[in-house]
Amino acid sequence: MTNDTLIGSSPSALDRAKDMVPESARFPLALGAAVLIGWPILNAVLPNGMPLGIVLLGAVLGSLTGLTAIGLVLVYRATRIVNFAQASLGSAAGVLSVLVFTTWGWNYFLSLFLGLIMAAAVGAAIDVVIIRRFFWAPRLILTLATIGLAQILGGIELGLPTLFGKPLVTNSFSTPIGGSFTLNPIFFKGPHIMVLVVVPLVVAALAWFLRGTSAGTGIRAAAENAERAMLLGVPVKRLSTIVWAIAATMSALSVMLTAPIQPLPPTVLGGPALLLPALAAAVLARMESLPKAFIAGVGVGIMQQTVFWNSSRSSITDVVFLVLILGALLAQRDKLSRADDASLSSWVGAQETPPVPAQLRHLPEVVWTKRGLLAAVGVFALVLPVLLTVSQINLLGTVALTYAIVALSLVMLTGWSGQLSLGQFAIAGVGAVAAANVMDHNLDLILALVASAIAGGAIALAVGLPALRIKGLFLGVTTLAFAIAMSNYFLNTAYFGSILPSGLTRPVLLTRFDLADETTLYYFTLAVAVMTVGLARGLRAGRPGRVLVAVRDNERAAQARGVHTTRVKLMAFGTSGAIAGLAGGLSMISLQGVPFGAFGSGQSFEAFSMVVIGGLTSISGAFVGAFVLRGAQYFVGGGLQLIITGSGVLFLLLVFPGGLGQISLRIRDQFLRRVADRRGLVVPSLIADIRVEEEEDEEANRPKLEDLLAGADFGSTLLGDSGTIQRVAASPTMTTGPIPVIDLRVSDDTAEVDLLRAEAESMRKRLEELERLVEGGRQ
Repeated sequence: MTNDTLIGSSPSALDRAKDMVPESARFPLALGAAVLIGWPILNAVLPNGMPLGIVLLGAVLGSLTGLTAIGLVLVYRATRIVNFAQASLGSAAGVLSVLVFTTWGWNYFLSLFLGLIMAAAVGAAIDVVIIRRFFWAPRLILTLATIGLAQILGGIELGLPTLFGKPLVTNSFSTPIGGSFTLNPIFFKGPHIMVLVVVPLVVAALAWFLRGTSAGTGIRAAAENAERAMLLGVPVKRLSTIVWAIAATMSALSVMLTAPIQPLPPTVLGGPALLLPALAAAVLARMESLPKAFIAGVGVGIMQQTVFWNSSRSSITDVVFLVLILGALLAQRDKLSRADDASLSSWVGAQETPPVPAQLRHLPEVVWTKRGLLAAVGVFALVLPVLLTVSQINLLGTVALTYAIVALSLVMLTGWSGQLSLGQFAIAGVGAVAAANVMDHNLDLILALVASAIAGGAIALAVGLPALRIKGLFLGVTTLAFAIAMSNYFLNTAYFGSILPSGLTRPVLLTRFDLADETTLYYFTLAVAVMTVGLARGLRAGRPGRVLVAVRDNERAAQARGVHTTRVKLMAFGTSGAIAGLAGGLSMISLQGVPFGAFGSGQSFEAFSMVVIGGLTSISGAFVGAFVLRGAQYFVGGGLQLIITGSGVLFLLLVFPGGLGQISLRIRDQFLRRVADRRGLVVPSLIADIRVEEEEDEEANRPKLEDLLAGADFGSTLLGDSGTIQRVAASPTMTTGPIPVIDLRVSDDTAEVDLLRAEAESMRKRLEELERLVEGGRQ
């Protein structure tokens, strides 16, 4: 049979040939074929070639990336979240293992065992103490909790060398593993050999555990459908603890095996960039296949080492990761539909601030209280420079205000329109570049800020285009990859120094106000911040804001009412990007240029912490969160600041998902209730939650029907024809058959029916009272 016959006249033959290969083997076979075909081509095309030594080194380090990717996939399948704390999950335990070996001189294998045990214990404790409390919470809330968790673990990792009294030493200590060999151009030593031996054994043991044990079977069942698994009696929560322990162990093992091979920066210093290779591998594996995630991790490692060998611009790998993640998510958007569903329900925890009720809005005490609070805030903002030193004015005043404007853009994009973004500071960096180049040509300051807003809006629109197809948590992954590529490559002065000016002179505004003075710059930034708040309030109060919220809450319903959802989403990205770009222009003035690292990817995590602290949908909360975060960074600093900030994020997500804005809303409503009571007004919107609390208390104190029927011979109750409750006593007697025979003896009792009638009468009175309250509110 010829190829033409096989392909043309009998296409089903290809399907039969494909079916002969097991599905689990198709991906490794395809990858192996790609390597055999691609390696000779790349070795001939690339400037320095692709030596086998570089390939093996990439496979060694990529296998460690594969371990982290396995942890990401495990946690995603168990909880349907993207665990942004995966790189930090076992890093503290890994650093502890390295420190006790290098500082205290412990046995290497004992130190390794200690690190693995500590990592498993930390992972299990995180699940029991934190993750279980978010078990039924929206997936976005739990994802945000992992950001706070990453800050806590990063702070602990940063503080460990201080506790030991010595800096963290990596890539300069020897291990007891002997042996070495050379594969041009790399000299492989004992630590490389240990990775080649240990990692395959760990992966094989994990595969056996998931496929050959009852716990592994339960984990896979819970990953497919947690609710159904719970109904079938599978201990889902207990298995979740095992999953988090395994994920933490994978992370710690990766850290401990990497330390003797290459420098090990703390995750808090490397930021989300250390997680990006594993994220790329996990996304390529569709967040569902552990073998594919590991193999993809190996491929990612080979790609990285090949780029390092052939290019001086090593950060270009971050751009490759962005392309890989974006392409994989666009190709798999239907496969990840279950994660998309989470994006619609994840806003349950984001509480909108309702307006003051119409009955109270124009009362003198309400009006003057609002004016007094605004006046107090205004006075505080105006006198703040008097209370601070020059350096404090910059750090706690000007910089905090620019952070607040970025947080405000995030409120508009994430809080109001439902588009998860972890790249706002990268957009601000683009705005800073535009403003710096305009000022570098001696053009007007206002023109520079307009250019920064336009540039921010344009790049945000470009980022927003994939949002039309990628939704939910994976849009956050895409924007994070964009932020890392932007900060490490495009905003790197080593690569693009010609368009990243530095050492600029601060301009003079209107030939009178010299922005070189910190106080003058603070007041100018404050004026711009007030302008952005006015713009945001106007947008939210008008039809565009209502349409944004409608699309966020129910996109299909909004489409049915004639809303062009694509246009609305792009409007949200463009508007928020313009505000973030404007903040970048202000930051450029303060920094007098665009230095490398000023708009790092870690700052986008900080921006999200701000809005979580202040409230995802609150304008004022964005400013409160920014000042709280900057204050913590200034007065505490170091690892302790990260621990405090992360703990604050977790506490607010657990107790007040609406952040400090939710607390201020409760205080406002309590004040309004007192005003209403003093004036004898009935405001249903203010007493609804009180009625619910009272009814819950009454329900808790009311005797339950099953308690009244409790007794040794009471089995169930039936309503007789006469309207009385008939007590049914069950006396089971076993027969020789498999089904027990139930002997029912029926007796009459009217006590229970009297109780039911009393409950019905009480409910009728409550409904009448509620109708009167509603009617009074209308009048």
